[in-house]
Amino acid sequence: MSHVSLVLCIHNHQPVGNLPWVFEDAHRMSYLPFLEAMERHPSVKFSVHNTGPLLEWFEEHQPSYLDRLGALASEGRVELLTGGFYEPILPVIPERDARGQIARMTRYLSARFNVEAKGMWVAERVWEPGLARVLAQSGVEYVLLDDYEFRLAGVANEDLTSYFVTEDQGVPLKVFPISKKLRYLIPFAEPSETISHLKELADRSPGAVAVFGDDGEKFGVWPGTHQHVYTNGWLDRFLDAIAANGDWLSTVTLAEAVESAPPAGRVYLPTSSYPEMMEWALPTPARREYEKFIERLKHDGTYDAWSTMVSGGTWRGFVAKYEETNFMVSKMRRVSEMVAAAGAASTESGAASADAGTSEGESTPQSVLDELWRGQCNCAYWHGVFGGIYLPHLRSAIYEHLLKAENAIAPGPDSGASITVTDHDLDGHDEVLLESRRLNAYVAPARGGAVFEIDLRGVAWNAVATMARHSEAYHALLEQAASGNDHDGTVSIHDAVVAKEDGLADLAVGDIVPRVAAIDHFFPESCTLGDMLRPDEIDLLTATGRRWAFTVRENGGNAEVAMEEQLTLPSGDDAIECALTKTVRNDGERLTVDYKVSPNASSGLLFSSEWNIALLTGIADYTTLRMADGETVSAEAAHSLEGVSALTIEDRLRGAKVTLSFEPATEVRVQPLQTASQSEGGFERVYQGLSFFPVWGFEPEADLVCSVTLEWETLEG
Repeated sequence: MSHVSLVLCIHNHQPVGNLPWVFEDAHRMSYLPFLEAMERHPSVKFSVHNTGPLLEWFEEHQPSYLDRLGALASEGRVELLTGGFYEPILPVIPERDARGQIARMTRYLSARFNVEAKGMWVAERVWEPGLARVLAQSGVEYVLLDDYEFRLAGVANEDLTSYFVTEDQGVPLKVFPISKKLRYLIPFAEPSETISHLKELADRSPGAVAVFGDDGEKFGVWPGTHQHVYTNGWLDRFLDAIAANGDWLSTVTLAEAVESAPPAGRVYLPTSSYPEMMEWALPTPARREYEKFIERLKHDGTYDAWSTMVSGGTWRGFVAKYEETNFMVSKMRRVSEMVAAAGAASTESGAASADAGTSEGESTPQSVLDELWRGQCNCAYWHGVFGGIYLPHLRSAIYEHLLKAENAIAPGPDSGASITVTDHDLDGHDEVLLESRRLNAYVAPARGGAVFEIDLRGVAWNAVATMARHSEAYHALLEQAASGNDHDGTVSIHDAVVAKEDGLADLAVGDIVPRVAAIDHFFPESCTLGDMLRPDEIDLLTATGRRWAFTVRENGGNAEVAMEEQLTLPSGDDAIECALTKTVRNDGERLTVDYKVSPNASSGLLFSSEWNIALLTGIADYTTLRMADGETVSAEAAHSLEGVSALTIEDRLRGAKVTLSFEPATEVRVQPLQTASQSEGGFERVYQGLSFFPVWGFEPEADLVCSVTLEWETLEG
């Protein structure tokens, strides 16, 4: 009789920095009931991957889950997979960190469960050919990737009946194709449909290995799935159906498949991921065209045959698509280099063995490596159907852990600040890094001298890690996403169109620059706060788009970068020539941006230096905006405040307060920064922080001299 082997691989993950109640709900709604179902069906085998953030949470809050999982592993019913411990996108992080994270996970599984993990889950199935060598040399023998990635390499769908062998520089690795068909059937279709599909495969390709590999969260966490999978009994019926067809269908672990089945052949996979990811990574205009073309193929009935001829983008496209991703990747690489350099220096000084067998980073304390590696967790670096980079608590956590690692190994100068001039973000232009023990300020002269990172090191907070409003391809769906829509839980999150509230279309616009600090604007005197939030429409000079010449200097502990340029500003039928001088200074304790604006005529303009402060929420219980006289105003509403000399933002979640001082005192217009983005629960409004626009007018043909200073301190109690 024809026979097929089925691999059921479950990948459970929660991001570093996710909210505690999310972990708790995911355990209650998905991880625990799925484990209980595995225990009830002893004839069904699984391969399971839990990521490091989850394992750490289980150890602290639900160790019995790990004990029960370990019991199944000891009985041979579950194979435990390794991976990058904190679930990084492996090709994007330094190779030393990739190797270190894999070793960290493999050691943990050995110590906790007494297993030798040979199989690995690749985060987001993001593949680049050089990974074969890195993984194999890290002790990995086989991985799972999407069947789409094999089809991009020209492998016919009917030939995806077992694992393949690939290599890099002569180092081999086995790769299993995950079935997209099974990913979409399970758990959304009735079990009988999956059984029928597998029976067809058994009849067509006797001895085939079929692989299901997907997120454990789709079994209870995705909207509506808990009722569908558990309350309505889908999972028990599915596992019962597998057992009932045991005469031709058996479940095996990946390890057993490798032992019992021959490879299907040799393959070289291109840089790729699953098809949805490759679509999400495209720039928005290209993604819109991609979607039109895919719809055309479906309309013509040629999608199944030709879809792999259209491969979308690659994960690295997010680094170009979102400047915020670029900032995080650049910071991550810088801190990784610091950690590596500190480890090398420690080894050279005799603090650790310098034998040939000593691995990179071995001289660095594991606690420091863990902070760095937590800062490499992938989820905050990209965006698809999940909130990802749009979620402020995930971005904040990335910087928090990177800064904790930086604080541990590179405290900064004893006094004052240092200057580093380097192409920090690899854009072909130098940035200026002004760093001290208390405060880092990263300046981009090629972007109009904007300050794109302000690290408050004592509380590990990048105060300008905001998220700009980006024009997204899915924003076109907001019109059809009626508020309050719901579904019965049998629809994939990739197909659901739901809005959590009305009015989100007003936020579905794109900012022309990142929402960071010291962004220079010239506005008409008649402009309103609402106008200022759309500077591409009214700004008379997009100063942040200008490339400034600059000089750096250190003086008495001050580290500063000075920029100067001649500008031409439109004014009615005429043009005003204007000299703009801008100096960014870190004195070790505070950051000051000084301006001198020298027009050659009466301008009728307003000058503004835009500052955006990243916050987790504007709710009064956690965030207070306080005037110099002690009066408080809401951090959730817009304000036009007159005669302001200083404003203090008290962030009780971080235990810190930031004060912005304005010289001379002036009108400051304040607006919550909010975005509209897609998540697994639907379209949602996300609070990103506060935007501050101090505005100064011009005296006729007189210089305008003004400044903004940022200081911070911890909150008492």
